[in-house]
Amino acid sequence: MGDYYRAIFTLNKPGASSAQAQADAWQCVQDWAAAEYGTTDRRYARSSTNGDLNLCNLVHWYTDALDCIWRMSVRLATDGNAVEADIELRATDTDPNMLSIELIAQPPSVVRTLFERFECNVGADSLATNATRIGPEDADSFVQNELFNQDRLLPLLVITDPRDGSPVLDADKAQQELAGIAKVFAYSHNTAWNVARELPQSLWCYDGAARLFAPGCSEDDLPQQHPYWLSWHLYRMMQHNRLWQMLRDESLLRMSNQRQGRLFSRVENAINEEETKTLQDRMTKLEEANPTAKDFHELLELLEAFYDSADVENYKTSEMRDLVIGAVKRVNYRANRLELDNNHLRAENSELRAQVFPSAAKSAPPREEDTSTKPRFFTIQACAEHAAQNLPHLRFLPNAHKTAGSGYTRQHDDNANRIYTTFGVLNECGRQRTQPGGLGKNVELWLKENREEYSDESEPTKRAYRNERTFFDPDKDDYIFMPHHIKLIGNKIRIHLTWDIDENKWLIGYIGRHLRTSESPN
Repeated sequence: MGDYYRAIFTLNKPGASSAQAQADAWQCVQDWAAAEYGTTDRRYARSSTNGDLNLCNLVHWYTDALDCIWRMSVRLATDGNAVEADIELRATDTDPNMLSIELIAQPPSVVRTLFERFECNVGADSLATNATRIGPEDADSFVQNELFNQDRLLPLLVITDPRDGSPVLDADKAQQELAGIAKVFAYSHNTAWNVARELPQSLWCYDGAARLFAPGCSEDDLPQQHPYWLSWHLYRMMQHNRLWQMLRDESLLRMSNQRQGRLFSRVENAINEEETKTLQDRMTKLEEANPTAKDFHELLELLEAFYDSADVENYKTSEMRDLVIGAVKRVNYRANRLELDNNHLRAENSELRAQVFPSAAKSAPPREEDTSTKPRFFTIQACAEHAAQNLPHLRFLPNAHKTAGSGYTRQHDDNANRIYTTFGVLNECGRQRTQPGGLGKNVELWLKENREEYSDESEPTKRAYRNERTFFDPDKDDYIFMPHHIKLIGNKIRIHLTWDIDENKWLIGYIGRHLRTSESPN
């Protein structure tokens, strides 16, 4: 995990509204980027606003001394009540000759800048640029209000002074290196014994050692849940230049991040929904004003004429693309609905004929639907919507519907029926798993026998691109990691999913092009 750093926290400015706090933070970020990296074409910044909803996103690529390319992003979001910052740094590419060198992702200095200029928090945990030092009289309060605080979301690193000499770790340096992902406390040897009186012996830390207390710490915890390093171990890691990355990795593994990072996604989705509605309203007005337009191509000509007559050259390309996608969805949705309605009418007609002419129904061979000229589904999005309504052992998360209707999957609309076949196989797999005896074999083998390729991601991919495979489930109000996937259409499309044993359903979080992996980071 040495090539990855991420911190998510809320920020506010005393006496300022959330909108003003975000605007000041965004200006701070832009000024920092200009001072740190100067003017470069390897950066983009954008912002979107809709009422109280506002997003700001800065992404910058740079090459370090080892020719490794890093991607840094700073995202700010507000819904009018709170401001959330999401800062991420990851390695994206490097010289193949340098792969043996261990990469270390250090917190960008903009994190320290924000901590100094704003009040920053993770849940109820306040963030600072320096460690907190406590005395003997603070021991009881420290244990009850910090270590055993069940609302604590951040890991807590304790650094103790040795009986003689200086500590191996500089506590303030540790806090800067663990900015946004852990809180650092330091205390003397005497204070360590006062703290020990409040803790079981298995959780002690003293004489120059360091201990990382995970969130949810209690007296009944096993010592392995809270890593402990003696001074000689810390010194050895420092000599090998691995100390700070080891502490960051251990902190990230224990960080309770399930209640973070949602504001940006919620605001982004809300803004996208409003923009989509605006585009759809514009399409409807064009159609109503031009009733003679019979097909999609005529609508495109009308849209092109509309933009030619408007002074919107600066964003014409992106807006036209959005409108084209909207028009395609509307046309395909209508066609698909008509086809489904026709199928229902055919079924009802067959039932009526069977009731009126029972003898003819028995003697006449069943009439098969002719699907040679037109597929049942015109879009992958319609395919997913139909499966969500009709296959009881599948549940689609919002991101699955979003990605199924994305611009990329539209290129593969011809394969909608193939994907629906996969949904049917998964539904049958789910049904059999709920029966006594289950599948009688592991899921991978069962799906392979039914011509579906089911696999898991490699460990390096899970570590490097975990966020891309983690999707929000509104029913559980939680994020779910889905490394397992189905490969389709020559591996061009993947379905990321997981089996929920409580619901007895496959939860589907993603339908689209294959995501980045450690072997294919681009």
